[in-house]
Amino acid sequence: MAGASMNANHGRRRTRVVRVAVTGHRPNRMPEAQWRRIKADLDRVMAEIEAQNPAARAVLLSGLAEGADRLAAFVALGRGWDLHAVLAFDRTRFEQDFPAAFLVGEFRALCKAATTVEEPKATARKHPPEHGYHRVGQRLLALSDVLIAVWDGEGSRGKGGTVEVIEDARARNIPVIWVHAKKARPPQHLTTGTVRRQRSRVGAATPSPR
Repeated sequence: MAGASMNANHGRRRTRVVRVAVTGHRPNRMPEAQWRRIKADLDRVMAEIEAQNPAARAVLLSGLAEGADRLAAFVALGRGWDLHAVLAFDRTRFEQDFPAAFLVGEFRALCKAATTVEEPKATARKHPPEHGYHRVGQRLLALSDVLIAVWDGEGSRGKGGTVEVIEDARARNIPVIWVHAKKARPPQHLTTGTVRRQRSRVGAATPSPR
C-alpha cells in the first residue's frame, strides 16, 4: 500500500504538461551519417527541457514522417515521454509513401507506442500532399509550448516545410530550438533574425519535399 501511495503522490506532482513539437527534414536533406549525432543532440535538448520543467510531464508532438519526426519520437520514448502523433494522412494512405517494409513497421510501432494519434479522414486524400503537411505544422504549433527544428539552415522547399513551420512558430512567440541537420553544431535557440540570415546566405531554393 505504501508503494501505491507514493505513485499517487508522484502523479499529482506531475500534473503540469510541457508540450514539445518537432519539425524537420526527410532523409533527402538529413544525411544518414548525421543521424547518430542528431539523436544525441535531440536527447540533450530534451534533457534540458526536463531540467527547466522539473514538475511537468513531457509530451512530444510529432507527425511521424520518415526522418527527423521519427528520430525525435524514438528519443522521446526512450526518455519516458508521452508521444502525441499528428498525421498528415490517414494511416493507410500514409503507409503508401514508405518504400520499404521496415519503414512501415517503424511507423506502425510508433503509432502503437503513441498515447494519442490524430489522423484525418480518408476523404482528405483528395487534397494535395502539401495540404496535409501544412495542416500538421499548424496543428503542432497550436498545441506546443516549444518547437525543436531539425533544419539544414537552407531555404524552404515547399508548402508545409520546415522553414515555414519555424517562421510560424516565431510569429506565435513559441521558442524554437535548432538542431542542425547536416553539421555538428551545438543546438541553439533561434530568433527571427537568425532564420532570415540563414536564408539570405543560401538564396532561393528549388521546390522539393521538406
